[in-house]
Amino acid sequence: MKLLLASFGPYAGRYLANYPTDWAAQVERQFSSAGEVEAARVQTLLRRAKENLTLVTRSNLPWNVQQAWLPNAAPMLGGAVAVFNGLIALEAKPPTIQQLHELELPPTAEERIAGVASEYARISKILLLLSPEVALIDPYLNPLKRSYHAVLTALFELATKGKCQKITLWVRAAEALGAGNAAGIKSDIEACLRSLAKSANLKPGRAIELLMVEDESSQSKIHGRYLLSIKGGIRLDQGFAQLPVGRKVDVGPVGRAIHSDLLDLFFDGKHDMKVVHNLSIKL
Repeated sequence: MKLLLASFGPYAGRYLANYPTDWAAQVERQFSSAGEVEAARVQTLLRRAKENLTLVTRSNLPWNVQQAWLPNAAPMLGGAVAVFNGLIALEAKPPTIQQLHELELPPTAEERIAGVASEYARISKILLLLSPEVALIDPYLNPLKRSYHAVLTALFELATKGKCQKITLWVRAAEALGAGNAAGIKSDIEACLRSLAKSANLKPGRAIELLMVEDESSQSKIHGRYLLSIKGGIRLDQGFAQLPVGRKVDVGPVGRAIHSDLLDLFFDGKHDMKVVHNLSIKL
């Protein structure tokens, strides 16, 4: 159980489905006769897996109590509306069903994706839905550029469907403001973010914050592009811009050590960058 769970979660970039929705409870019951100590260990492993998003539950998935687990799960593989990317069972049926006792997964589920809004949303879905707060870190993220509109709208739409209460955008002031009238551009950016938030049906009480920083001489200068939460992070090679048709973006999960460093910088304020402008949008 411990080895299985170690292959999943935000640091691996893949997630184990709690399917059916009482799967974890079934596992606990299965181990209840293994002895008090072993049963307690399994309970602890499953509780931690839920807390750290290793094990995630998606509601409203079909389940036929007259069928076994595999016949229920197999139809949700592949296709345009695939729920699962793969299954783990007692018997392997390559390439999508792997045998539990011979499970070999790469350390991380990094991939190359098309630089379009739907793909950015797909790889960000779990963190956006289940994290209380998310940061988008991209020095070149200028909301006034149309290449960012569709991506931001898609991410905002996902966030408003889940637990996320706040999205913070970290950008470089020089890139967002350019050489124009700073006050006028700030006003335009605020209006743009408010419009995007309304288009995404951002729920009342939830907030979008944009921090413009000066980091040219900072030790913690923004370079990498990330989607970050306290649960984990995703590194995006080219940030959050929608790219021309055919262009690809390298994406992958942030490892545990780097994630801790990024939380210090962008969640706990342990950086030497100067925040020169702060825009906050609440609906």
